[in-house]
Amino acid sequence: MTAPPPPQRPPPPPQQQPSGLDDPALPLAVAAVLVTATSAATAIETLKASFILTAAALAALSAVLGDVMQHPPPLTGIIGAASEQTSRMNAARRAQFVLAAARRVLGAVRDARAKGDPVAGAVRDQLTRERRFYAQHQAAMWNRAAAAGRTDMAAAEHGDLLGWLAVADKRTSAACKAASGRNFRASRMPAIGFPGAVHPSCRCQPCAPWPGGLMLAGSGKRFARAA
Repeated sequence: MTAPPPPQRPPPPPQQQPSGLDDPALPLAVAAVLVTATSAATAIETLKASFILTAAALAALSAVLGDVMQHPPPLTGIIGAASEQTSRMNAARRAQFVLAAARRVLGAVRDARAKGDPVAGAVRDQLTRERRFYAQHQAAMWNRAAAAGRTDMAAAEHGDLLGWLAVADKRTSAACKAASGRNFRASRMPAIGFPGAVHPSCRCQPCAPWPGGLMLAGSGKRFARAA
């Protein structure tokens, strides 16, 4: 009497090929091409020369870049140290958005294929969502730039060391309440950002430095008092 054959093990699921979108050097490169490239096609050609990206990743990047490059951030100019820091932050955040959006587009493609749904429709729907996300991203960039401009204007009047003034009412967030009465430097962005950019409806303003006020985290030694 022969022994029954051992049970068949299901084959392992196919491993996803790395897309290349997680290369740690890619965000900086994307930030650069967003400034220098004249079109999504030229941006992609520049990235292909330095990075190994799958065809699907390149297609997703191209689609997202096409939308993002049609809507550049508002030109606010560099007024001073706060504006310069914010400009660099906005450029980095814009590049991070491009890569995150490209990953989400790739995820939509994989989900559609797994379900047997049309890929083109999934990509179209995801790009529509990404346009809404990018509109929110643009609003945040503008808010940060405007707050930095107000900080630079205050620094021109009071000097690099400034105070943080929050509106004291029930709408004020806990973070803004905690920052109010403390000091920061226009040349060194606090960890929570500049006044007016903590959240979309932030009403905080820079003011003259508070005598003896504690320094905000990220704008000097955390618990050092202002001179």
